[in-house]
Amino acid sequence: DEKLKKKMYPFHFKQEMALKAPVIITFCSDFYRMKRWLKISNAPDNFDNLMSFMIGAIDAILASQNAALAAESHGLGMCYMGTTLASCTEIATILDCPSNVVPVVGFAMGYPDEKPKEKKRLPVDCIIHKDKYHLYSDEDIKLAYSEKEFTGWDRYTKCPNLKSKIKKLSVKNLAQIYTKIKYTEESHIKYSNNILRCLIEKNFI
Repeated sequence: DEKLKKKMYPFHFKQEMALKAPVIITFCSDFYRMKRWLKISNAPDNFDNLMSFMIGAIDAILASQNAALAAESHGLGMCYMGTTLASCTEIATILDCPSNVVPVVGFAMGYPDEKPKEKKRLPVDCIIHKDKYHLYSDEDIKLAYSEKEFTGWDRYTKCPNLKSKIKKLSVKNLAQIYTKIKYTEESHIKYSNNILRCLIEKNFI
């Protein structure tokens, strides 16, 4: 629905794809239906808690990945939007989500008109741990992020808006781009409070 997309647009941080993509899919942690079933079955309701939200959130994320893989197998493309969780309170209102339904993850989907180059990822041995968690040395960390530091810096400094912020804030490396510009402490506290408010409003806390 184009009207709904326009309403959600500000809460997806005015990302162009939120308006231009033909489809926006939102996946929710949803215990509303199950709670109704418990009620009409005269069964105890044990699901107004954080554990239940987390179970629903994990299921929603798993479903979203399966949907993404299925869509890609048919030639579709998508871009995940972390803004769904950051703006879960507002998006829940727009989508008329009842009690115990919280938007968790979403993506814009359509047939792609380009094939961007794949981004470099961290080395596999930096992600997979055998038996127990392996603590990295500073040198391990530097090596793991060395290529990402170069390609990420190059990508962000080519964006005029970001380049001016980098200069203004005297940002010196990729890690500082992430924490001084893209994912600031203030923004994470703001979105954390929004998520907490939504969980309270939707009776998960």
